[in-house]
Amino acid sequence: MFTGGELLAAGLDRAAITRRLRAKTLHRMYRDVYSIAPSSLLRPEARWLGAVLACGHDAVLSHCSAAALWGLLEDRWSFVDVTTPRRGRKGTEGIRLHRTRRLDRADVVVVRAIPVTTVERTLVDLADVVPLRVLRRAARQAEVLRLPVGSLREKAHGRRGAPSLSALSLHRADVVLTRSQLESRFLRLCRGFGIPRPDRNVGIEGKERDFVWRDARLVVEVDGHATHGTRFAFEDDRARDVALVRAGWRVVRFTHAQIASNAPDVAAALRDLLDLGPFAIA
Repeated sequence: MFTGGELLAAGLDRAAITRRLRAKTLHRMYRDVYSIAPSSLLRPEARWLGAVLACGHDAVLSHCSAAALWGLLEDRWSFVDVTTPRRGRKGTEGIRLHRTRRLDRADVVVVRAIPVTTVERTLVDLADVVPLRVLRRAARQAEVLRLPVGSLREKAHGRRGAPSLSALSLHRADVVLTRSQLESRFLRLCRGFGIPRPDRNVGIEGKERDFVWRDARLVVEVDGHATHGTRFAFEDDRARDVALVRAGWRVVRFTHAQIASNAPDVAAALRDLLDLGPFAIA
C-alpha cells in the first residue's frame, strides 16, 4: 500500500502512476492511496489503514471502524470511520469523516500499524452514532476481552451520546458494598416494595445462600464483580445453581449495581416470582 507521495518519492511521476492504474498493476483504494492488490483481495486492516492515510498524517481510525479493529463489533459497514482534527479536509467515497477540535495523544494508539482511538475513546465516539443496545454490546465485549475502558461518563460532557454513556456507566457500575451493607440495602428494598422479608445466609442443599423464601422455594444470590468475576467463581456459581434447580428451587441473581441503582426493576421481578402482583403505592 502506498500514498501518492510515496510513489513520487520512489521515482514515479503522475503519468507512470496513471499507466499502472490502466494496466491494473496498481489499484486506487482512496484518494491518493494505492495498493498492489485489488480491493477485493485486501484484508480489513488494509482498508482501514488506507482510509486513514487518505485523510492525512494526523487522522485516526475511529467510531464503528475502531470498534471493529478492537474486536468489539463486527465490521459490517461499507464505509470506514476516520477522525481528524484538521480543518478543511474533505471526505472521500467510502470514508465517513469526523472532525474534532482536539485529539489528545492519550486517546490514540497504534494497533497493527493503524493509528486508532483507544478503547475508551472508541466507546465515547461510538455512543454518538449507534443505538444504546449496540453500545452495550461493544462495552460487554471490551470487558470480555479485558480491555481497559476507564470512566466513560467523565468524557461524555458535551457529547451527543452523553445520555447513552450515562446509562451505560450505570449499567456497568459495580457498586462496592460489604456483605452487611448489601444485606441491609436488599432488605430495605424488600420492605419498601412490600415484599415479605426473606431468610438470609441460610444453608440450602449443603451451601449457604444469600436470601431465601422457603415457601416459594426461591433463592436470591447477589453478585459483585470483585468476588464473582473470576473464572473459578463463575464455574462455582453455576454448579451451585444447578444443585438448587435439581432440588426444585428457583435461583435468581442480581448484581450489586442493580440492587443499588435499579431497585424498582429488582422489586418488580421479585414480586412476580413470589406471585405478589404489582406494587400499589398507597
